Amino acid sequence: MTRREIRGGSTGPGDALPRMRLALSPRFDAAVIVLDDTELAGNLFPLCSIGGCARFLSTKQLCQTHLYRWNKLGQPGLDEFRAQSGPATRPERLDLGGLPERLRIELALAIQLLASSPRDRQRFRLQDLRGLLGRLRQREAGSLLIDSGDQITELQDASSAVRRAYAALSSALEQFLEPPNASSEFERDVWRLEVMGFRGRTGQQGRLRFSTMPQPWLRLLAKRFMRWRISTGTSYSQLNRDMTALQRLADAFTEHAGASGAVQDFTRESIEVYLNLLLRLRLSPASRSYSLSSTALFLRAVRENNWEPALPPSVGIRMGDHPRRPAALPRALPEFVMAQIEDTKALEQLEQPHRLMMQILIRTGLRLSDTYRLEIDCLLNDNQNAPYLRYFNHKMSREATLPIDDELAAAITQQTTVVRAVMPEARYLAPAPISTNGDRPWNPGTAAGHIQAWQTTIGLHDEQGRPFRFTAHQLRHTYATRLINADVPQEVVRRLLDHESHEMTARYARLKDETVRRHWEQARKINIHGEILRPEHDDAINDAAWMKENLGRVTMALPNGYCGLPLQQACPHANACLTCPVFVTTPDFLSEHLNHLRSTKRLIAQAETAGQTRVVEMNRHVAANLESIIGTIQSTGDGSSNDAN
Repeated sequence: MTRREIRGGSTGPGDALPRMRLALSPRFDAAVIVLDDTELAGNLFPLCSIGGCARFLSTKQLCQTHLYRWNKLGQPGLDEFRAQSGPATRPERLDLGGLPERLRIELALAIQLLASSPRDRQRFRLQDLRGLLGRLRQREAGSLLIDSGDQITELQDASSAVRRAYAALSSALEQFLEPPNASSEFERDVWRLEVMGFRGRTGQQGRLRFSTMPQPWLRLLAKRFMRWRISTGTSYSQLNRDMTALQRLADAFTEHAGASGAVQDFTRESIEVYLNLLLRLRLSPASRSYSLSSTALFLRAVRENNWEPALPPSVGIRMGDHPRRPAALPRALPEFVMAQIEDTKALEQLEQPHRLMMQILIRTGLRLSDTYRLEIDCLLNDNQNAPYLRYFNHKMSREATLPIDDELAAAITQQTTVVRAVMPEARYLAPAPISTNGDRPWNPGTAAGHIQAWQTTIGLHDEQGRPFRFTAHQLRHTYATRLINADVPQEVVRRLLDHESHEMTARYARLKDETVRRHWEQARKINIHGEILRPEHDDAINDAAWMKENLGRVTMALPNGYCGLPLQQACPHANACLTCPVFVTTPDFLSEHLNHLRSTKRLIAQAETAGQTRVVEMNRHVAANLESIIGTIQSTGDGSSNDAN
């Protein structure tokens, strides 16, 4: 049967598709496929970890047969079980019964195509494929092909593993029937990203759907925008975010002007309907802002590239359209919880490579996805042989390095040795279980599930004894906060976290009250008479005094010091703080005092010339206090010796 015949649906029993030497039954339209060629079928499905076993991975790196035996023996250690177990030789079978003949042929061909093409292949578990078959039977689908009238309309309620299996099979079949061509792909309403030139991580064979945009002019502009975004190296997640924003824009325009609305109907009111739609979708302020940012970039690209001259000039996203986003609270974990997480016995209950990944998360503040994608040669050393960790910051799309301690470097070296003993050509420090040669890392989502299960295993709890759960990203917040509270300059913290701006670092790391208090107590505090104030010895009084100082710093900071007056009292001194008995200052404000003294002396001289006796009297009092303060600061060696005259 030719490629055209498959497209046309001719699948008579006498047709013979070109067969390859693969592990399938002799006929493509057979109801049962026998997967008995371990070498070739292993290109598609990860094999059981028992030496010589021809069956495929289920969980715990075991096939269903060995998993049953392992559970029956009381779940002994996996290494011990592997040493005592022999292979299961009965081949796997894949039941295609209950599916239309055309779909059976497509599935059989797609499986063979994937298995015979180790380059850029998509590997998944056999039970995920069986799960997909169940979905196909439920939906009575007639074809795997995206543009077929009998295609699967949606798999949104299926697991991500089932969706990946479907994407891999349909993509392999489409590329066989219709070789990749970017020009013809542009005309389709469902794009295959790899055909459009997208080069993402292994496993990202995504699609962009424009078929749900009813307006032809908007669909065309969206295609041109997304083609440009792909060409500039936009990440897979951002492409999906942009596409979601454009689909919401199309929905809002349909609501405003109808499915047949022309570009001239796209007005500021359309944007207002769009803003309201985002609100009605109950999206968070951050999600609404993301959609608006993508839409703003889209509209700007349309104008800058003159893709649609008829687009009204008033249409755009303004700064005031973005919702107010509340300041993000710090998410650092309490030290009580961190003590449980870092406990050696607790970490020993976490299997490798997750144990090492957890240590890296704690000690470096890396993101979870960057940690699990560390390459096996991630260690570097400088001229003093100090270790550094080299990683790829996927959010910023750039390589970065950060210093690590010798203990962590030794643990990484040990993991490298273990991986290379099994997979000499391994690329990743934490290769996925389904990867036979180490060319794929652990999926971050799957890894996060292991970390969540470990928290339950060790009984992680808060100070009240209640179960406590954390996300890996909170370890990044904790790392930053620990650095800030160890007096590491924020610029250094920013570089360690590989942030673009200090604002982002400030959202991660907050000074604890104890840190601010320590710095306050270390500073010399001087009153208006030039006397150095000593901290109280009584702890209770000291705590209360600190609370007053802490509130005063926040609410009553002055340009040349701090107000020590309790919040409940009204100030009788108005703006004459230098004559106020509760005014407090430190050597940090010496330059302000010197400038103030100069201006005060000039004012006194002018008042004496004018005969303003009251002004002279008031300012001489201020000048005397300033001279006392400056003299005390300079006599203790904390200030400058600049002349105030």
